[in-house]
Amino acid sequence: MKRTVLWLAAVFILLSISQLTWAEESTFLIHLKTDLAKDDAQICVAYNIIWGALKEGNKVNVLIDASAVNTYKKGWRGKDQLEDYKIPQRLRKEVARQFKISLNDTPTTYGEYLRLLHKEGAKFYINGAMLVLNKISEKYGDMTNISAGFFQPVTLSEIAKLIKQADSYIAY
Repeated sequence: MKRTVLWLAAVFILLSISQLTWAEESTFLIHLKTDLAKDDAQICVAYNIIWGALKEGNKVNVLIDASAVNTYKKGWRGKDQLEDYKIPQRLRKEVARQFKISLNDTPTTYGEYLRLLHKEGAKFYINGAMLVLNKISEKYGDMTNISAGFFQPVTLSEIAKLIKQADSYIAY
């Protein structure tokens, strides 16, 4: 009888621990590698996944890398390619439906969407080496030609740490 009670207690404790682990926040790393000019669907879909992960209570890190860094380069008007890029109405309606929010609470442009994701808690990092390679920055850490003031430049070692620390990794 004593062994049965101890065994049942042990099983209960193990199940409780597994439930606590399952309920913990996960860390997503969304790796944006494709320039808007090459494929606009990549970044657009990524924003939806970022918002979904945030709505589920997850921590989200976003790494802007490779040709995607060009998407956030300021143009001659001081804006990037996405700032005024309209979100299709059908997509806004579907996002509103899935997230159970008002259509008025969905962004109308990808510039608004980016700011919303940041406000909701997504952290944005950008590969500093790629900024130099693409002649967006003259030296590492120079962010004057990047439209989003909240992007944080990261080194190659810091990128490796972001990847290693992620529970889920998705590349676009």
